[in-house]
Amino acid sequence: MDPKKWLIKLFAASFIVTGLPVYGIMGFNYYIDPLWNYTHANDFNDYQLGFDERQLKTNYMNSHDFNYDSLLIGTSRITYLDERAFTKEKVYNYSMSGLHIKEYLPYMKYAEKKNGKPFKRIFIELYFDSANAGKPNKSNSPQTYIETSEAPFYAIKSLFSASTMHYALFNYDISKANHYNGARSYTRNNIAQTTYSNDDMEQGWQKFQKNFKAETAKPFMYDIDYRKRLQAIKDAFPNTELVVFTEVMPAKRLQTILHNENRYEAYSRWMNDMVDVFGTVYSFHGVNEVTTNVNNFFDWLHYYSNVGDLIIKALENREERSTIMQIVDQGNLDEYLKNVVVDIK
Repeated sequence: MDPKKWLIKLFAASFIVTGLPVYGIMGFNYYIDPLWNYTHANDFNDYQLGFDERQLKTNYMNSHDFNYDSLLIGTSRITYLDERAFTKEKVYNYSMSGLHIKEYLPYMKYAEKKNGKPFKRIFIELYFDSANAGKPNKSNSPQTYIETSEAPFYAIKSLFSASTMHYALFNYDISKANHYNGARSYTRNNIAQTTYSNDDMEQGWQKFQKNFKAETAKPFMYDIDYRKRLQAIKDAFPNTELVVFTEVMPAKRLQTILHNENRYEAYSRWMNDMVDVFGTVYSFHGVNEVTTNVNNFFDWLHYYSNVGDLIIKALENREERSTIMQIVDQGNLDEYLKNVVVDIK
């Protein structure tokens, strides 16, 4: 056989055996794009699992035209706020599961850098446990996710990954079914969605009580650097209005926490630190039509998106009276702390 023809046949056979599967995997990973490195959408990637929100939302910023008026940042609770529900400004929701107080500033600064200009506002959810020095930070440093996202050829290299293939297959399956039975999935536009059942609320309550009893066996370890961390956030954004608000918490859970003397002392210190630094805090802690209705929650931490819409409405209309949000400042802080503890059934 002609050596040239033999080499051609060998190359063709090798390509069929190895090349086609590799390019097939790359093509499928690109088509589904579970890492949000690209902008295309189709019927088989309209449900996206938020398996690593720190990486995904950072990738999204690098793959899209990132030009926003304002930023929204907080924990997994805030992921359920639909950024499109803001009617007065264009907002990017950079909220992530288990966001630690040490992570806020690096991600906020990076978002401003990508935006190319200061944000008009940054809506910041701060939660009581963020002041707990005993709360571990289980995530890699923000710089790790940022450097990964900005690494040369990262988007292309990720198409070869077996883990990318794993999540691509998962996203394909839930997109094909148009349903995900877990707590949270995303659209291609960074919108969290859920149909998760709250049938286990009573069981979840028993678990919370058990865990809380174990936790309160030890004093609350208040982060001695917490106020400094808040001040660093304020100082980093001199040209931006910082709208600081508390998490929405079921009233039953909130009151259980506040009726513990040690936790109440830590809570009072937390509110004082926030008001001292930011001047005003918008508190969603209270007993009202939202927090007393367990149907608004699917567990004792997370609420459904309809509550998210109410939060956005209250935050956008801060000058108007709200039944679910209280404005706390130096003038009424003592009164707020006195009245936030109530007896409920």
